Amino acid sequence: MAQNQITAIVTTTSGFFGGMSRAFTGNLLLNAITFQSLLEVSVYAAVSALVGYCTKLIIDLIRKPKNRKSHE
Repeated sequence: MAQNQITAIVTTTSGFFGGMSRAFTGNLLLNAITFQSLLEVSVYAAVSALVGYCTKLIIDLIRKPKNRKSHE
């Protein structure tokens, strides 16, 4: 598996579980957790992971031309 794929999987997974753990470790009672709140947190975590991954891709695109110039 390519390094970029591994990084993407780690970024997405950590973002998702970070958001979900935030929902469960907050000052919420277990009875107060509803399907709607879980769905909202899941969407927030997914969007957060997507933003992190897109940021990584942009940084990789910026760095790639600089690395090619240094090798020539």
